[in-house]
Amino acid sequence: MNRDWMQIVSNVGLIAGLILVGLQLKQNSDLLEIQLLYEESGRFVTSEQAMYGEEPARVWAKSIDSPRDLTLEEIRIVDAYLYTMVEHWRATRMLASEGLLSDESEWQFRIRYEAPYFLGNEYGRAWWNAYRGGNQMSPPDLIALVDEVLANDPDGTRRYIMQPLNALQATRLSETTP
Repeated sequence: MNRDWMQIVSNVGLIAGLILVGLQLKQNSDLLEIQLLYEESGRFVTSEQAMYGEEPARVWAKSIDSPRDLTLEEIRIVDAYLYTMVEHWRATRMLASEGLLSDESEWQFRIRYEAPYFLGNEYGRAWWNAYRGGNQMSPPDLIALVDEVLANDPDGTRRYIMQPLNALQATRLSETTP
């Protein structure tokens, strides 16, 4: 009788071990899928970054100062720049949704902080409206959050860029007043 119990316990242990191995295989398969998607995203971002060319800062500044004067080549450079940012947001959201980030809200924080900077200008908002209208890759909650952020801070780019200059001017004023 004691021997029967030992066999039952060992069989239960064996079954539990097999179940655990099956769960680990499933988890490894899920992680591999996420890794492959993330690597695919990274390859695409790398190819988009190759479009930046020699003077991406000048082109991006022109898209803020005089967006209607952009050439087709410059439009493509800005498109690559903005698409790369949105792809980073999408990838961060994907990692969060799979539980691979310690803080699920990290992707939301990034969008709240970065969207006004990258899209908070006339060209950025126009680009976003075109992107969001024809994009099936970005999840609806990501699109809704960017929409909300831009509605609350439509001119964030220039405000952010001008902060250091404004601080320098404020310092100069305080130094010259008695």
